Amino acid sequence: MPLPPESGRELDQAVQNAAVEHRRAARAAEIAIRHEAQMETATEEMRGFHGRMAAVHRQVEQQHRTAARIHSVHADRLRRWHEGSVDPQVQPRFMAAVAETLGAAGAALTLFGPDEAETLAAASDPASRTAQGLEFTLGEGPARETVRLCRPIIAAGMQMAQIWPIYGPAVEQLGIRAVAAVPVAAAGARLGALTIFDPPRAHGPDLETFQAAAVTLAVSLLPPWSAPDADQPVGRPPFLEQGDPCAVVNQAAGMVSVQCRCSAADALALIRAHAFAENRPVDDVAAAIIDRTLRLN
Repeated sequence: MPLPPESGRELDQAVQNAAVEHRRAARAAEIAIRHEAQMETATEEMRGFHGRMAAVHRQVEQQHRTAARIHSVHADRLRRWHEGSVDPQVQPRFMAAVAETLGAAGAALTLFGPDEAETLAAASDPASRTAQGLEFTLGEGPARETVRLCRPIIAAGMQMAQIWPIYGPAVEQLGIRAVAAVPVAAAGARLGALTIFDPPRAHGPDLETFQAAAVTLAVSLLPPWSAPDADQPVGRPPFLEQGDPCAVVNQAAGMVSVQCRCSAADALALIRAHAFAENRPVDDVAAAIIDRTLRLN
């Protein structure tokens, strides 16, 4: 079965983007090395300045190296898909490359709009998508928590049920034993959250790498992504192409808001409560409301 031309373009873009990030990492490392060398001969006053600059550029280097690994893993997965060594019916997802790079069982990106309404959801695999959907349905979980608190969230085992009494036991039933979440932000604005399912635990969660991955996703949303410059990534961010817009749920919330004469937030809560009570995906309930086969009173 021949693959569509778009898949070849995505592979080329992944390879180019990995190369761009490698070059950026190399430049950041060069600057860090210069400042580290200058610390040896600088006055005590300037030594602190060079130390801070070296630390900043080492952090930037790590972010770009993490981005390069993600794009390289995605390119490798696409290449194997092209060669037919994996299921040709299942195109590799960018978020799966994020999960593999982080050494986790799964990963999900959730973008939020006003009033913490989900606007886009992208996940690495069905289990991660289900866990992400549970958070959307129940209104509690790591993505919301990390955005609300503006800091990383980590929970494992019984901690999950203690922090999220409904969500915790629900994701444990999916076989997920630990979660970590970090905010995704750009230009000082909170955009959403990166949630990592069953992250490596042998040496403790690698928060710096998780945050570097979140920076990669955040930077991908900025306008320069589409710039033709040889030192800029090319193409649209893959997770935007593969994500699931939450417009259906928001439209249903608008209808329920009018029917029940309540706020959009209360309408969304009614939809979530109905989905939970009926053990149905919130997307299905929303679709039924829009199709007028279901009315919440």
